[in-house]
Amino acid sequence: MEEFLKVALIQTTLDSELAWNLTGGRKGAYKMDQAEAKRVWNEICAACSELIHLEESRKPHIIVLPELCVADIHQSLLPGLADGLGAIIISGLDYYMNSDNKIENNAGVYIPKNWPLGKGRSPRKCFYFGKRFFARRELEAIKNAGMVHQSCDKFYLLNAGDYGKIGVSICADFYDIERFAVYKHKIHHLFILAYNQDVKSFYFLAEAISRLVYCNVVICNTGHYGGSVCFSPYRHDYDRYVYKHEGKELFTTQVVKLPVAAFDEAQKGNDTKKLFKNPPPGYDD
Repeated sequence: MEEFLKVALIQTTLDSELAWNLTGGRKGAYKMDQAEAKRVWNEICAACSELIHLEESRKPHIIVLPELCVADIHQSLLPGLADGLGAIIISGLDYYMNSDNKIENNAGVYIPKNWPLGKGRSPRKCFYFGKRFFARRELEAIKNAGMVHQSCDKFYLLNAGDYGKIGVSICADFYDIERFAVYKHKIHHLFILAYNQDVKSFYFLAEAISRLVYCNVVICNTGHYGGSVCFSPYRHDYDRYVYKHEGKELFTTQVVKLPVAAFDEAQKGNDTKKLFKNPPPGYDD
């Protein structure tokens, strides 16, 4: 396996108050405001321009964006963007009304041709996953707009080959205990796409889930609230927060390295260099 998986977090600053007006049952209210959509898309393009000009050794294998950050008018551009960067893009998408007239909160995974970084042999692919548990505030807004939400009860696992196996989740699903029972023993990394106000709770949860599921945890939260974080269960506490960003209304881009090969050995009980915390009790059962 590879030594590290390089992940870029693009923390956009989408303002939900400007993006959606879910009041009064207005037709199309679940669609993102075009001015806010364009502003956020410009942030994404600026971040990608920065990433594409990085030296080869620093370019990311995967790019993660927050929940709900790409409007439908820009979604068709994501596969081309992934191709140009040679990186998988995992991005939250705008609300979607399905054929049953129910609102879904989805994210897309866009895998470019010849991933990773144009050196592989993979075909271009994409798939979508949805949110299972909508936040209370979200449910109230959808109900007030005279609409009904649709939950997604499927769990997805992305096999990134020598870069490890990846679990994915959207915001409040980070509290879903059943999801962690499914992912235990099956993943090296867990990615959470969020639009979350309760940043501190996610910090604590990142450490807890990293230890219980025994995986690297990446939370890409909206820059409107800040709080994106990457946590890895290293033995020394000064190594564990691979990345942590605090401060509201801040647009930022960062590339981090998550351990793969050594951590895979630790998951198998072969941490001879003592780089990581011990697996949780019962992990080997």
